[in-house]
Amino acid sequence: MKVVLKYFLVFSCFILTYSAYGEDANKIFQQANEAYMKKDYSTAIELYETMVQEGSKSANLFYNLGNAYFKNEHLAQSILYYERALRLSPNNKDIIHNIAFANQKIIDDMETMPELIIYKWIRNFYSLFSSNTWAVIACVCCIAMFIAVGFMIVSRMHKRRVYLFFISLICFVLLIISIAFSIMQYQQSNRSDEAIITQASVVVKSMPDQSGTDLFTVHEGLKVKINDKVGKWVEVLFPNGSKGWMKISDLEVI
Repeated sequence: MKVVLKYFLVFSCFILTYSAYGEDANKIFQQANEAYMKKDYSTAIELYETMVQEGSKSANLFYNLGNAYFKNEHLAQSILYYERALRLSPNNKDIIHNIAFANQKIIDDMETMPELIIYKWIRNFYSLFSSNTWAVIACVCCIAMFIAVGFMIVSRMHKRRVYLFFISLICFVLLIISIAFSIMQYQQSNRSDEAIITQASVVVKSMPDQSGTDLFTVHEGLKVKINDKVGKWVEVLFPNGSKGWMKISDLEVI
């Protein structure tokens, strides 16, 4: 009995702590929103960042923080948080619009490498929903498949069994697709090889050393892909396909 009471008290304390944290986070979020509405963007950024540092993570938080940074003329940070928001809400039109608008402010106008149309279709399709939503769809398809199989087994009518077989087959195919898209979306949301250049300007080197040849200069806000890491240097792939080295401190992972 004492053991049960002990765990009950621990669990109760956890619930109270979690509830208090949730209330505090909501209060800070409201204060940040109020500061933003008053055009006090520096205060809004400070409050939003406090929530991020305490572990809060949501599309609305990142989106609002991106807006505050953009209004405060911090282009790189605004794009960084828009990108983080998009990973959590990949089909949000407001986020997509703001990213496109912010990208117009980037100095570097690099042509992107052509992408196979099939890859683009697949990415656009699995980006329709979050990883959790695809997982829910997979569960629904799984339940529907077992129900169809169950009715098919007990049914004595040949025609009905044929219909139920095709229904269960369709549910199985949709189940596999939903699981695959859930995994793809999860990997996309948690990938650590994409980053935003945060320094005003960066000289790209030919090797991971300050003595390397200067290749070209890029500027803040540009989205790049990290290919390799050597000490305090990273090799990055640029949208136009070119590669080069820069310091880790010159960018921030999305």
